[in-house]
Amino acid sequence: MAPSVCDACGSRRVVPRVVEGVEIEQCELCDALVGDDVLVAEVETRLEARERGFDPLVYPLVRALELIPKFRVAAAEPGRPERAEYPFVFLRLEEGSLVHLERLLTSLEMANRETRRRWVVECTLQRGLLFVLRPRFWKRVADITAGDIEEARADLEVLGRTISRDVRLPWWGGAADA
Repeated sequence: MAPSVCDACGSRRVVPRVVEGVEIEQCELCDALVGDDVLVAEVETRLEARERGFDPLVYPLVRALELIPKFRVAAAEPGRPERAEYPFVFLRLEEGSLVHLERLLTSLEMANRETRRRWVVECTLQRGLLFVLRPRFWKRVADITAGDIEEARADLEVLGRTISRDVRLPWWGGAADA
């Protein structure tokens, strides 16, 4: 097999590495990732997530929610089964965003056909209105198992994909309402 060449700088000093849990090649000269475009994009997305302070598991959902006009992700976690913590996303909404909240709820209703858990948006008052996107377990918090949380974590990708798709569809209204 011919040695790889870095697309960024042309160097032949490209070595195999494990970056963000993915086996990929990296240029020793400029640190650019080299190889399959899909793998490179996956690693770059994981690195971007960490740079922004998000876990890569929840980041596709964060990015999808940030496509929604006037929505701001205040915090997001993928959950920790070993600590009985379930996934969540905290959202702050700017003035005039309720129409987008309604569209998000419609998108969630459609996504819930594919998810293992039913996902809901709840509202609380914490220095203004704070919206929480989270799974509903239909049981007491003390009875939530690590398996329940793993199932909810698996839903994060489904939710991110569904919301990313829906926000671009004509029924959503797109950025024209922003």
